[in-house]
Parts: sequence; C-alpha cells; structure tokens
Amino acid sequence: MKTNPEMLEMGTPRKRLTAELRVYHGASHKMVLYSFSVDISSGGLYLKTEVPFSVDERLLLSFTLPGEIEALSCRARVAWVNAKDNPSKPDLPQGVGIEFVGLSAESLEAIQTFLKYVKIEPAS
Repeated sequence: MKTNPEMLEMGTPRKRLTAELRVYHGASHKMVLYSFSVDISSGGLYLKTEVPFSVDERLLLSFTLPGEIEALSCRARVAWVNAKDNPSKPDLPQGVGIEFVGLSAESLEAIQTFLKYVKIEPAS
C-alpha cells in the first residue's frame, strides 16, 4: 500500500512551512542549477522553476536552512509537476514537488528543528 507523502506514520499531516531557500539542483555534481523553494517539509519541498522536469526524475539537491552555515545535501525525486499550461495546483507558481530521498538523520533533524522552532509572523 502506498502512503501519502504528506502524512507521517501516525496519520498526521507534515508541517509545511513557506520558505524561500536557494536550492542547487542537478542530475549530477557536474550539472548544477539553482531555483528557489516556495515551501519545505520534512519530506520534501516545492521548487519554483521553469526547467522542465518529469515525474520520478532523480536529482541531487543542496540548500542551506536560515541561520545555518552548512548546506544540507541529498538525493531527491520529482514527485509531481505543476506545469505552466495546465497547473495541477493553480495557487502555486510553475515548478515541481520534490521528495527527499536518502536524507541523513542529521539533515532530517535539522529540517524538523527548523520547522518546529521557526516563528511565523502574522500578516499585517
């Protein structure tokens, strides 16, 4: 049975936080581009990009969380595509939903700590 990537083992939704991070990505270390994230959770992030991607395409990612010095790096998979001409989620810009693959325990803990302790300012 496939699980919904937005759900944790206990069936509760993952905390997703709006976060504009510079994310370096590419199929290998030799081909690296960068785009900006729209949001992040412990399972992945949404990447605003006009670069054409296909579902299940594999990438290498590297990004730095606010307040941190060291970049987090991991393999990733394109989970879904939000095409410009036929967006599946019109409220989001053109881009892709990225699922982290092979995220180290230390990187996962850093993301979870960031999600837990970041203060979200109310809109004025």
